[in-house]
Amino acid sequence: MKSFTFAIAVFSLCGMLALSGCGYTFAGRKGLMVASVGIGPIKNESMEPGLSEMLYSALSDELMKQGINVDQNSPNRISGNLTLFDLSGVSEANDSFTAYQVTISGRFVFRGANGKEVLLPGSTPFILTFSSQGALNQVFAQRQLAVEAGMQNLASQIVSGLLVPLK
Repeated sequence: MKSFTFAIAVFSLCGMLALSGCGYTFAGRKGLMVASVGIGPIKNESMEPGLSEMLYSALSDELMKQGINVDQNSPNRISGNLTLFDLSGVSEANDSFTAYQVTISGRFVFRGANGKEVLLPGSTPFILTFSSQGALNQVFAQRQLAVEAGMQNLASQIVSGLLVPLK
């Protein structure tokens, strides 16, 4: 039994050494650049109503997924502007659009406790497409799902800026 335990210990040690040699590390909460972040203001400069609320919710979800507490009293803050929302038909059949493209972009910054601001990812237009045909309510439902997915993806992109060393 002792030799079995010894073999497992040696195997585990070899595995950890091999992983560390390849550049892999076990990242925990200590590897995060910040422990807590406040969100806001998020200004919606587009003509699409409700985007700032959707992005606020998506950012809260993504921050918590990454192990970062959302705390409005935190000295660290994410803020920004949603500058573009565009919905265009990109494919049609029988005089009706069947595929659509949604373009979303903005400018987002992280302000650390020291007052220094860092531009976060998200200013490059984020483009997604969806297909829908039929009654208008079906098209609208698919559009709403696409916009919500776009906000989740945009939030993920913004938060990714906090997972690398801030300069």
